[in-house]
Amino acid sequence: MLTALQYKLARGARRAAWVSAGGILMAIGIGFLTVAAWIMLSTLRDAQFAALVIGLVYVGLGLVIVALNARDSTAKTLEEQRAEEAYRRAACPPEDDLFARIAIAFSDGLQAGKALRK
Repeated sequence: MLTALQYKLARGARRAAWVSAGGILMAIGIGFLTVAAWIMLSTLRDAQFAALVIGLVYVGLGLVIVALNARDSTAKTLEEQRAEEAYRRAACPPEDDLFARIAIAFSDGLQAGKALRK
């Protein structure tokens, strides 16, 4: 009988295997599409033109992906900053209030246990 953690690990490993297989197949497809674009462009003009167009397409797509990643990772919304600040204020009781610190530690442990079951 699998425990919940073993089940989650097995499910995650299966998902990773399928994503890896999909990534490999997409890479192969991109290779074939690149060759097809090369053949078409070199037929219309010359090999130098084909190389230029395909290179510019790849560099352009790479720049778009990098720009989207940079925008998402650095920008924190005002709402996220306020929520983080409120959490810090609530999670840090006064140093002399031992009962509040024990209650928060108990609550954190209870939440961790619930999260582990899910």
